[in-house]
Amino acid sequence: MSQKELCSVLLLAKSSRYYKRSDNRPGAKPSEFTYRNNGEKVSNDKVVDVLVKDVLSQEFNRYGHRLCNEELKALGFIINHKKTYRLMKKHGLLLEKVGISGIKREWVKYRKIVAAAPYEHICMDIKYIYIHGLRTNAYLLAIIDVATRYVLGWSLRLSMKYQDVILCLHSALSDHKSDKIMLRTDNGSQFISHGLDRYCKTNGITHEFTHVATPEENSYVESLFSCVEKEVVLTHEFDSLYHAREVFKRYFIFHNTKRRRHALGRRSPMEYWNIFFSLPDFKQYKAEAGVLVKGGEATWLALDKYES
Repeated sequence: MSQKELCSVLLLAKSSRYYKRSDNRPGAKPSEFTYRNNGEKVSNDKVVDVLVKDVLSQEFNRYGHRLCNEELKALGFIINHKKTYRLMKKHGLLLEKVGISGIKREWVKYRKIVAAAPYEHICMDIKYIYIHGLRTNAYLLAIIDVATRYVLGWSLRLSMKYQDVILCLHSALSDHKSDKIMLRTDNGSQFISHGLDRYCKTNGITHEFTHVATPEENSYVESLFSCVEKEVVLTHEFDSLYHAREVFKRYFIFHNTKRRRHALGRRSPMEYWNIFFSLPDFKQYKAEAGVLVKGGEATWLALDKYES
C-alpha cells in the first residue's frame, strides 16, 4: 500500500514519515556540493570562491542573489537562486537593504484648534485644478492661517514636488518669524518627505499630520477649497496655466481683503487680522474670548468690548 494509506491504517500523521534532522529541525540537510554542466562535483566553498573572484570582484558589480545566480549558471554551475541566497547569506555576501524609512509623524491630537493667534497654527493642502486648454490637472497648494483664515501663500503648478512645497512655505513665513508655529497637513507624498521634515525641524516648525481618511481634521483649508470650488473652478475655464494663475492671484487678493467668512463673525480675513494686532492686551482677550476660531457669541462679545 502507499505511504498515505499506511499512515491512515497506523493512525499516524503524514508528517511523521518525513525525514528529521538530528537537531530536531524538519527537512533534509542542505547539500554540501554543487554540480557543473559537465558532471563535475565541486564543494560549496569552491562555488563561493568563484562567486567572490569572478562575479562580485567586478567593478560596479552590486548584484543581489538572483543576478548572482544567473552569473553562476553562466559559468557552468547547476544551481538555483535559493541555494545561491543561502550561500551568500552564510558568507555575508548579501547586499544591505536600502529601504526608505518613513519619517516619525506627530499625529493630530485635537480636531479643532482653539485660542489660536496669527502664525501659531497654519494649515496646508493640495487641490486638483483642471486646465481646460491643456486638458490636464494642475496642483494648487494653499497655506492658510487658522486664527484669521488669511491665505499666507499659494502655488499653482503642473507638478508639485516637496521642493515646491518648501519654497511656498518659506515665502509665506519669510515676513514673520515666530517661536511657535504648528503646521498641519494630511499624509500626501509631498508632506511626508524627508526634505520637508528637515526644513521644519531646522526652522522650529512643529509638523502634525491628520489621521488617514479624516479630512475634517484639516477642515480649515478644506473650507477654503470649498470656496475655491464654488467661486472659481465652477465659474471659470482656464486656457493655460498662466491664465489660471492670474485668476487665482485676483481671487486670493479678494479672499483676504473682501470675502466675509462666517467663522470670523462675517468679517474678511484682513479686517479680522487688523483687529488682532490692534488689541491692547491680546492675552487677556484670549482668556475672555475662549475659542476664537469657533465664532461663538462669547467670542464676539469679548471682541466688541475691545473694539469699543
